[in-house]
Amino acid sequence: MTDVLPTVRDRVEPVALTAAVAWLFVLACLAVWSLGPVAVGWRPAVVVTGSMEPTISPGDVVVVDPDVGQPRAGQIVLVRDPSMPSGRVAHRVVVVKGNGNLVTKGDANPTADVGERRSEDVVGSVRLVVPGAGRLAMLRHGPSRGDLAWAVVAVAACLTLGLGRRP
Repeated sequence: MTDVLPTVRDRVEPVALTAAVAWLFVLACLAVWSLGPVAVGWRPAVVVTGSMEPTISPGDVVVVDPDVGQPRAGQIVLVRDPSMPSGRVAHRVVVVKGNGNLVTKGDANPTADVGERRSEDVVGSVRLVVPGAGRLAMLRHGPSRGDLAWAVVAVAACLTLGLGRRP
């Protein structure tokens, strides 16, 4: 008679198996999402300034396609810029001149960038923006107030939890 009633193990195993398969599916999707762009030649870059806000914010990662061809007005491109901390800047193309040079502008900037960008300085076009994915990498450019606030909260939480556990 007891053989007819399902045991706890009989009820838990299918749920655990389903959860494990779902977790593996999520991990596989994340791997494809992370490695797929790199497999086709796209490269990530961390944005460190707010010149393209609200479209792209500091700490976002832009995925850049180096096969840009001839950029067109309205397109966001990553160009070499020695005046920037990273040596590159992602800005929107405002005008394409007859000689192929570009006039670029950050969405948050009131005026266009000083000087024209040569087409040879274009690293690629921005194909994908991953919000906040580069926050940790930005710490090398100096922590922001928000980063410091989170660090203080984390240290305070660790100290509080540590003080509560006395032997």
